[in-house]
Amino acid sequence: MADLPVWWANVATVVLFVLLAALVMLIPKATVIGDAPDRRWFRDLRWWALLLIAIQLCIYAIFT
Repeated sequence: MADLPVWWANVATVVLFVLLAALVMLIPKATVIGDAPDRRWFRDLRWWALLLIAIQLCIYAIFT
């Protein structure tokens, strides 16, 4: 592993974040919202998770 170039680690990190985002979206909406009084978009935690993943990827891109 020590002989691999650093850009492989960068690619692996981005791929894992994208995979995580895809897995988050596979969770059914009914499971995420549960018994919320309304079904507004901001109650869907999957969108907040995607926002946090996007922010993390932006921070990662700035510092690589």
